[in-house]
This record gives sequence, structure tokens and C-alpha cells, in this order.
Amino acid sequence: MNQDNFSERLTDLPQPLPSFPDADGSAGAVVDGDAPQPLPSFPDVDGSGTAVYPDNNRPLPLPIFPSPVPPISQPSYQPSSKICRVRFFHAAAQAGPINISVGSQRAASNLSFGNFSPYFCYSEGFRSISLINARTGRTVLLRKTVAFHAGDTLTFAVVNNASSGALELVTINDASCSGQLGGFACIRMANLLLGDTALDLLLPDGRTLFSDVRYKEATLSRRLRPGSYSFLLANTPSRIEPRIVDVELDDSSYRISERYLPGYGELDPLLSLSMQVRRGVMYTLYVIGQANIGEIQVVIAEN
Repeated sequence: MNQDNFSERLTDLPQPLPSFPDADGSAGAVVDGDAPQPLPSFPDVDGSGTAVYPDNNRPLPLPIFPSPVPPISQPSYQPSSKICRVRFFHAAAQAGPINISVGSQRAASNLSFGNFSPYFCYSEGFRSISLINARTGRTVLLRKTVAFHAGDTLTFAVVNNASSGALELVTINDASCSGQLGGFACIRMANLLLGDTALDLLLPDGRTLFSDVRYKEATLSRRLRPGSYSFLLANTPSRIEPRIVDVELDDSSYRISERYLPGYGELDPLLSLSMQVRRGVMYTLYVIGQANIGEIQVVIAEN
């Protein structure tokens, strides 16, 4: 083989190209995918699982806007300041036993005249109260929407309307007077006696605790010392004045009517009652019945 033929064959063989970084046309080198990449920088770990940051270069958390919304689910109980405690009292002398519902919840079944339901707890808001004839189980005697306020303790008294006889609800606030008692008890009266009758409650010596209490009215509380008491329940007189009978001017003596109490006047008692008063207890005297036929009773509730 001559020298010229050998040189021609060498020029036909592929020659290796020089190695340069590839370029993508943007004047920047494109690093080969197999080239080693720098690792991201993480804080050192001291072996206890806690990140160790040099000096004071600890990264600060970024604020989150808006703040996260907590779950809406509520606990199964509520503090007493967030609920309304409610009970019912059957004081309708002309009505038979009744069933009472608050919304869809039964609050009392076959509640008869002169009896209370237990207290129930309800959240604040408007509630529908239904009174149903317990004998038929269907006849709606009254349906009314009332407001329940958080922190209230209430007795709803079922009464008859004095004119029509239809059922009504009377709201009586059972707010405790225990914070003002000290070593005393307290007492109040609610006139639920059907009829246009104003009532007085007094002691046998003529001292009046409550005067001119009208139908469907509840008094404020008065403090009493603990002990045994007798009370007289009477119609409020039209005038409070002494009634003098058989005056004998010659010896200046006179005789007072047996129904007259000094400091009170003429007394028309409806009934008398006795009770033992204990310290720290609030007593409510519910006067119920029908005045026109003389059926009168007093139900004493302790709170």
C-alpha cells in the first residue's frame, strides 16, 4: 500500500471531537444530567432528633392569613351560663292532665293539676311550647313560641284565662336570692288563683308580707329569719281601717270585731298555713284553685 492510499483511508475514519460544555443557545452552559448536583442545605441534627440552628439564625414561621377556623363541633355539655333551665307547673284549675313538649322534646307527660315537671336545660333561642290534652293525646290546647335566654331559670305556669278559660302560660323567673341571704331565707308569692281576686299574705299579728297581689302576678322576695311561721292568706280589703262595734262612751271602752287585726284592719281570711323556714332556701308560695267556688290551696316550692 503506498503512502497516498493510507492517508486517504485515515481521513475516512471518524475522529473524536474535543469535549466542551453543551450550550442551549442562551449563552449558558447546560449541565449534563449525570453531573453531581449540590445538595440542599438542612439544619444540622445533634442526634436527639431536634434541629440545631447555628447562632440565632433560626427561621421564623410565616404568618397564615386568614387564621385557621376551629372545628364547629361542640362538646356534649354546656356551662350553666350558656343554657336556660325550664320547668312547668300545672295551675289550670279547669284543665285535666296535659302533655307538654318543647319543640320535639317531651317535657312532661300526664302532668296533673298542682304538680311540677323537672327542670330541663335548653340552649338560648326561640322555642315552640305545645300543650296537649293527655287524655286524647292529640288535641292541641296551646302552642306558643317563647324566647329562652342563657342563664335564666324559669317556671312556666299553665293557667286558665280568667274570662275565656283558655290555657295560657305565665312566666315566673326563679332567679335565686341566695347571694343576698346571709343567715336568712327568702319567700315570695305567686297568685294563680283563678278569678278577679287580689290577695294579701300576712302574719297573725297583722304584719303584711305581700299586699294586693293580682292574678298571674308574682311578687319579689322578702327575707325571713329561720324558724316556724304561720301565715294568713286573705282577700285584699278595699280599705284598711278599724271597724269599731258597740262603742260605750260612758267608760270609753269599745269592742273590736274578731276579724280586725291591729295595723291591718278588717280581715277576710281564705286559709291559714304553717311552715318551717330553713336558712339559705328560697320559698315560693303558689296560690292555685278557683276563688268563685272556694277551692283554694297553696303549693310551697323550694328552690
